Amino acid sequence: MILLMAGPALQSQFVFTAPLGWTMAAVALSALLWVLLRAKGWGAAAGWTALACAGQACTFQLLNAGTNVQPQFFHHWSVLLPTWRVVFLLTLGAQALVVTWGAWRHLRPGLAAARHAIPFPALLVVLAVMAYASATIEPSVAQTFVNGGFAHRLASHASKSALGMLTLLVGTVNLALAAATLPMEVLDELKQRWRARDTSRLPWVAALWVVVVSSLLAWVVLERMPHVPDEVGHIFHAKYLAAGKLYLPMPPDTKALFMNFSVADGTKWYAAVPVGWPLALAAGWWMGVPWLVNPLLGGATVLLAHVLIRRLYDRELADAAALLLAASPWLLFMSANMMTHQLTSVLSLLGLIGVERARASGSVAGGALAGLSFGGLLHTRPLEAVIVASVAGIWWLAGGWKKLRLVAVTATLITGFGMTGLFLAYNKALTGSATKVPLELWSDRTYYVGSNRFGFGKEVGNWGWLGLDALPGHGPIDVVMNTNHNLYMLNFEMFGWACGSLIFVLLLAMLRRSRKDALLWGLVAGTWAGMSLYWFSGGPDYGARYWYQMFVPLVALTVLGAKEYAQRMNNAAPATESGGGGRVWAFVLLASVIGTFNLLPWRSLDKYYRFRGVRSDVRALLRENDFGKSLVLVRGKPWPDYAPTTPFNPATFDRDYPGPIFVHDVNPASTNRVKEYFSDRVVWVLAGPSETGDGYQIVERPSRK
Repeated sequence: MILLMAGPALQSQFVFTAPLGWTMAAVALSALLWVLLRAKGWGAAAGWTALACAGQACTFQLLNAGTNVQPQFFHHWSVLLPTWRVVFLLTLGAQALVVTWGAWRHLRPGLAAARHAIPFPALLVVLAVMAYASATIEPSVAQTFVNGGFAHRLASHASKSALGMLTLLVGTVNLALAAATLPMEVLDELKQRWRARDTSRLPWVAALWVVVVSSLLAWVVLERMPHVPDEVGHIFHAKYLAAGKLYLPMPPDTKALFMNFSVADGTKWYAAVPVGWPLALAAGWWMGVPWLVNPLLGGATVLLAHVLIRRLYDRELADAAALLLAASPWLLFMSANMMTHQLTSVLSLLGLIGVERARASGSVAGGALAGLSFGGLLHTRPLEAVIVASVAGIWWLAGGWKKLRLVAVTATLITGFGMTGLFLAYNKALTGSATKVPLELWSDRTYYVGSNRFGFGKEVGNWGWLGLDALPGHGPIDVVMNTNHNLYMLNFEMFGWACGSLIFVLLLAMLRRSRKDALLWGLVAGTWAGMSLYWFSGGPDYGARYWYQMFVPLVALTVLGAKEYAQRMNNAAPATESGGGGRVWAFVLLASVIGTFNLLPWRSLDKYYRFRGVRSDVRALLRENDFGKSLVLVRGKPWPDYAPTTPFNPATFDRDYPGPIFVHDVNPASTNRVKEYFSDRVVWVLAGPSETGDGYQIVERPSRK
């Protein structure tokens, strides 16, 4: 009906895309959901649930995420108003009117209980933080702060923030209506099912779900391909490690055999990325399933998080956290890619479990595990190792001298220093200096000396990435920008909730002060503070990935926040009268199911399928053609034309390798040097996607004698 009201002129601009197709399918499925839930006796809650599902799917069409390298923004008003996207603005307005009417009719009796559960000043703080996280601050806003025109850009951002807050408020009220109108018998049935759960199997089932779903995402959506330059560097590193090499000899030409994040240093050619994750990836490469490593680590994250949270609190809270982890679109996509972050999560959790055991019982094994795990994290993401180990160490010491057993501390120090020694030795073997990491050497040569250091100053991080890092140098404005970008993505993607994923974390911060939560809050604050020293936010690749060490703590804090709010609702309105706190948990359940149902397919279609222009066509060409012992010249840009072909190269580039070697046809001189080096190979030529406007195409074949 809204589409018809928009008029023929608007309909003529209607462009059907895969993400839009999913939105339309979600709306249709929401109608089916309403019918099914009505048949199940949900009454009015069926309609509110269906509306919440359809409404959230429609709001995605207001966003500009896309497969390009950019943060996620709301579309500009020049795109939203005169094109077909105005339909979804009208849809949001219609949903706002309907839920306002519904709130007046159904939620007024519960307002007194809600006011008792959260004081008004605390509510204002929550709303202020949500407003800050409701929309991404565009780089142009910060640039005009320096160059002029700031007031105009600020007004533009304020309008986007208002739109973001409207979507969050409408989503929140809609979900509240669905939870508030659930019949008591349905609510009781949900409670009984929770109490009857098999507690021994639940974390294993949740972990298996993560492994299966993330494997499907890796296979179908990401096509078992690297989509970020970091992943290309990790794969290059993993392959020669799997072949037993610490580094490779110099290639015949570093331009024609270009590798992301690689260093050509005298007689050594090696990856600049830290060695920890490539070692784990090498195990997968050696077994022929490198794409499966992160899905397995995703499942391990669920199991280890369950162990840690159960030891810190209780099994019921750990079970709820495991389910939230399994439903997280962020975890599922992070477990499908070939980035480092899932390994860092596992190592951090192992280290924290070790510290907790050593703190609780003086366990020597726990202390040794902590040292080994934090040491492994040092080999993977050094700054995160410093952050997590520091927070864990302070938490251990804060337990008092009675919880410090000297032998456990000694075990931690011995294993930790041992891993640190290996870290320094690795640096020495590659860069010649124990304290100079390969990535620092790479950035010094690629950009300028000291460009990639931590700290503040005008000379930090000037890599020319104006679309991602708005201002030269690193200062307070950059911290505000980076914090906003990461908070927005956490709020949007952590659980995919229409109300914002951080809502119960913020409520807990306002409602509860407990020393028992110190470790969780310390990890959140420590990650923010530590990463604020770095000039880059982490970019648009796979969400707020530089804040990934916050993830499990935030999940636990979300469950604690929901529990605290539910208890306050029970105190204000007894469960026997209105469902009390049970409706809070119904809210969490509905938000999670709807969020995962909507966000996972939309994110797959709108962003991650062929993300950054990466295609898997080369794999099909290798199956369909007998390239044999050849050189395959790839025409086009380093990215996305040549770099995605490099995973199909051999590990060590031996002359006698029987298969094809992919070479970037960057210029005649570089190409001729490679041809001379591999003089016994026939030559094929591929045109990359940026050349063809489609997929890879064979443009020259070798002549057959």
